[in-house]
Amino acid sequence: MGFDRIDRLVSEEGFCFQTWDDRYCKGVWAALGLWPSQVDTVRDLSGAGDLDMIPAMSYVFSADWLPYVTGRTLTDAMQELEDRLALLPQDELRRGSQWAALVQKAMEALFEATSGRSSYGEKQPEPLDDLPETFELAIEWFAASDAEQIG
Repeated sequence: MGFDRIDRLVSEEGFCFQTWDDRYCKGVWAALGLWPSQVDTVRDLSGAGDLDMIPAMSYVFSADWLPYVTGRTLTDAMQELEDRLALLPQDELRRGSQWAALVQKAMEALFEATSGRSSYGEKQPEPLDDLPETFELAIEWFAASDAEQIG
């Protein structure tokens, strides 16, 4: 059992890697981000109150291309993440790739929808639509959203 893709993204591409125990008994998380703040956002929301955690984690788990997974143990979670990365085009597993841009866009949307907001306070989180489930659909989504911003 090797974690070559995780290792390369961290040691050669400068991605951040974190693991943590899930507050709601989903097991152990394994996560990669372009910056620590991306992973921090998911980690913080995964342990938030139910009304904030459920929609945020539904968003994160809606896409099979995001580098955020859970497993029963640390080893299981890391293997889940490695397996998820194996399903992506291998030339995309680098900074500056379309995949990295999609991860960044998805995490920015999550942060913007939830930052300083809580279902338990005055400022409610913005609603989040599910992400495209597959990487191929995500590429189309990214292209369409870029076209909307230009046009």
